Amino acid sequence: MKKFALFAMMLLAASFAFAQDDEIDGSTMEQPVRKPVEMPWEQVNIGDFNDPIAYPPVRQADVAYYWTIWRIIDLREKVNHPLYFPTETRGTWRSLGQTIFDAIDISNPEKSEGVLPVYSDEMCTFPYSRDELQTLVSQVMTIPEIDEDGEEIGTKELILQFEPKEIINYRLKEVWYFDKQYSTFRVQILEIEPIIEYDRPTSNSYDEEEDQEAVAANKTQKRIGYIYYNELRPFLAKQEVFNVKNNASRLSFDDLITWKRDFSSLIYKESNVYDRDIEEYIANSRDQRIESERITDKMRNFEHDLWEF
Repeated sequence: MKKFALFAMMLLAASFAFAQDDEIDGSTMEQPVRKPVEMPWEQVNIGDFNDPIAYPPVRQADVAYYWTIWRIIDLREKVNHPLYFPTETRGTWRSLGQTIFDAIDISNPEKSEGVLPVYSDEMCTFPYSRDELQTLVSQVMTIPEIDEDGEEIGTKELILQFEPKEIINYRLKEVWYFDKQYSTFRVQILEIEPIIEYDRPTSNSYDEEEDQEAVAANKTQKRIGYIYYNELRPFLAKQEVFNVKNNASRLSFDDLITWKRDFSSLIYKESNVYDRDIEEYIANSRDQRIESERITDKMRNFEHDLWEF
């Protein structure tokens, strides 16, 4: 009798476990049978144990001097390729653009909790609504509507959503400051702005096959809004990035961007009384580059001149 009761309890527990699985995943789509097979050893997901490292505390009274700097990261530069690739998600490996898109979660317009907000202003005070954000990350094209006889009977709108691989540039706003309490020259990123570059057809015609080659198209850029960097950091800290020096020594995007600052960029603006970009008072691209390097040298020399040997 005891054996029968024990067997009945085991069946009940098994059925309860299956019921729980069905409750958690009620999707009718094809489900994975295991975790992504990437390594011959059991891989621990970096997102299971990583949290953003807190910035050192700073008081306004301890800030003796600071600069506000705006810089642009061009993902076409080879040193920035770890931020751009892979263009398609491979197992647990995602690009920075895909990480941001997943954090925003545009595919679920009804979701409002736990998603990354995007702001309309540089001070990150006015967030976009979900509907406004959906409009920003998509392109509306007018295409002809054809009947069964192949004749054009009208037009209709086709909405194409941008992909993470179309993010070519990132703009950063950061503050460099000297903390006299610790006698250190530090930097904190305030906000990041993804810039999408895509092919805009010059005509209203659309062909699904020819669109990949962007026939009769011109390049244009679109800004999708500002992201408060401290709100993005929890998502970056849980996403691995390819370490070009040693892939066994895993890094997160937060390690790469926030602390190691292992990327190439160009300063296009520093805080000034006129609130102008460099290109607004220097027309020549070569001279703009020289001005950017001058600002970099000014900051480097400031830190160097703090010490006497």
